[in-house]
Amino acid sequence: MRMPEASKSPATSVSGRVEHLFFSSPTFSAGVLEVRGDDNIRFAGKFMVQVGDQVTLHGQWATSKQWGSQLQVSSFEYDLPIDRKGLANYIACHPRIKGIGPAKARVLAEKFGAEFDEALQTQTVEMARAAHVGVPVIENLRDEWLRSRSFNLANTWLASFELTHHQISTLVKKYGNSVVAVFKADPYMLIREVEGYGFKRVDKIARKMGTAKDHPSRIRGGLLHCVAEALDAGHCWTDYEELVDEGNRLLVMDTLDSRDRIATVLDELVGERALACDTADGRHLVSRPDMRRMEFDLAELFARGGRPNPCAGSLDNSSDLTTRHGTTLNEGQRKAVESVLTHTCTVITGGAGSGKTYTVRTICEIFEAAEFTVILCAPTGKAAKRMEESTGRDACTIHRLLGYNGHEFQFEGPIDTDLLVVDEVSMVDVPLLWHLLHAVDLERTAVVLVGDHHQLPPVGPGNVLRDLIATRAVPVVVLSQIVRQAGILKENSAAVLHGRVAPSSAVESDGLRSWYRVAEFTQPETLLDFVQQLYRHKLGDDLGLDLIKDVQLLTPTRNGPLGVNALNIALQQLVQKKLRGVDAPPTQANRRPRPLLGDKVIQRRNNYDLDVMNGTVGEVVAVDAKSGDLTVRFDGRLVMLQRSEGHLQEIDLAYALTIHQTQGSEFPVAIVIVHKSHSFQHHRNLLYTGVTRARRSTIILGDHWGIRNCASKVEVNKRRTWLSLIAGRTGSQVSAANRVPNPKAIGLLDIGGTE
Repeated sequence: MRMPEASKSPATSVSGRVEHLFFSSPTFSAGVLEVRGDDNIRFAGKFMVQVGDQVTLHGQWATSKQWGSQLQVSSFEYDLPIDRKGLANYIACHPRIKGIGPAKARVLAEKFGAEFDEALQTQTVEMARAAHVGVPVIENLRDEWLRSRSFNLANTWLASFELTHHQISTLVKKYGNSVVAVFKADPYMLIREVEGYGFKRVDKIARKMGTAKDHPSRIRGGLLHCVAEALDAGHCWTDYEELVDEGNRLLVMDTLDSRDRIATVLDELVGERALACDTADGRHLVSRPDMRRMEFDLAELFARGGRPNPCAGSLDNSSDLTTRHGTTLNEGQRKAVESVLTHTCTVITGGAGSGKTYTVRTICEIFEAAEFTVILCAPTGKAAKRMEESTGRDACTIHRLLGYNGHEFQFEGPIDTDLLVVDEVSMVDVPLLWHLLHAVDLERTAVVLVGDHHQLPPVGPGNVLRDLIATRAVPVVVLSQIVRQAGILKENSAAVLHGRVAPSSAVESDGLRSWYRVAEFTQPETLLDFVQQLYRHKLGDDLGLDLIKDVQLLTPTRNGPLGVNALNIALQQLVQKKLRGVDAPPTQANRRPRPLLGDKVIQRRNNYDLDVMNGTVGEVVAVDAKSGDLTVRFDGRLVMLQRSEGHLQEIDLAYALTIHQTQGSEFPVAIVIVHKSHSFQHHRNLLYTGVTRARRSTIILGDHWGIRNCASKVEVNKRRTWLSLIAGRTGSQVSAANRVPNPKAIGLLDIGGTE
């Protein structure tokens, strides 16, 4: 092929196969294209391809002294065969292609396949007839196809991996048509670029594409996945050798030197600061750098917590104040108040009925009497509302206090208050507490952290409350005495912490007992039948309880015959029939039941646009039959949930919830399922957290062995955190490794000081 000699030429297009690459990256490629016959041309441009790709390049010819004549590429497209599965998925999932669902899309893809592009322009009627749709539907499909024609082959190729239209658009927007080459070169880029695509999901795609088991990106992705899994389990660091072993089990590389290869990649991740590595007690500990920094920062902040309360100079003698404002304080409560008046930061902890609320109320009264400002906050909306009810003062969530908008904390601080009280600290993970305390000026503000260390640890990473109690990094007061006014419910809840589950208490004046223990159900099916009988007759008809507002069913797990999923399906059918005379439609296997009018639902993620937070329970009060939109009453406020905006994917039925989901919440009546079929999840703190969700009455249902086992099983805190190693110590006993810790890779370990 003869090349033009001019430095510039009219736009041209050339099709062929990429024979050789001088350089290739997501932002620039240069190489040789084999065109028809034996002709070759040079090309260069801001895109990415791989050797062997069939492409059409669009651009202008140019000449240079260094490279001679070459095609300066302005755009390109793949000459890929149309993948029928990908084409069907692309058509069915495209939001602007209306009237064609998965079945009809599959018919079009199978019938017209490789000639799809031409058929859209010349066989509109035939396509409409084949799919049993109107011609306008096909015309709309044609218009949308032509609008994005240059990207369609890449789009359909990506769709063959079952990516959604939004995910495909996100990738194409960033990489253009280069996305195919980028994806082929490193399919694990999906983990970084597409939300919801974790390692295991991407690994299946990569393996189908023929990606080698020892591909460096696969090893990197596997190791980062193991670190992420540890974080999801609440751990802030992982032992180096254990991480290599976990990676080896996950990757199954089938080579004798697999551990060495994994260790080499792990060392590279540490060297690049994608991971951090420290030494403690002779071990090498690996963590995500941001988590390490947060816990080290918190340790430094807590080191200042024992300093004098910044308000102390303006307060009277603490003992006099304690006596004057808290004449009914017991010894533990008095110590707690005096500690707050004396120190910058104090932890107050204790079980159910130990008087934490009264203590906090007394502290607030003392500060307010001295004309100091007080702010109360908690990790969830429910916990903040309970705090308001118990103290008679305004309270807010930590997220709202810090101006969180769903993406970032916008508060530029410091928080303008003399006293900050944080309740339900057992639920607060490391990142949230780090953001909160970084917004506090400890030279001006005293901080009180209140929580029940017997409850479950936070869902997120870390275990701050227990770490502070164990290390005594700040002054800690444990309220261990059950106050006289606690009542049977609180007393029996506290007894669980000693391994004792009390029998049912006496019937009270309203016909309800404060405490029920029914342990006759050896089979899950029998227990499920009893739960249904409770809802069908006893709770509403005999005891006059509102099945939506007054009663909450709790269970340890989501799956199984006594898990949240099965219980919600059963109770939806029962409650809908009992209260509204409606037969709820059957739920397909592995699908979530559709919320109906009157159903109890829970928000599963924070939605800052709607101002509805994760864990908020509401009731469906209206259903739009045409659009499927729902109106839900959350905490007395009507909220419109639009199907088109994906809002319905954020809610679940809430007749039954996991015990974890209800931390920070209270209900008039809590029914707690404790059955041997869940024994792998049983431990004392789980049961204690469940029974303390009740404000009026707890009903424990299960079998004798399951209840006894759950109450007697003490699960030692196994969370691996930096605070447990460094908080409260004089001088750091943890050092940052300046070099990577693989002895086989670098020889002797070189240890430096902390960063």
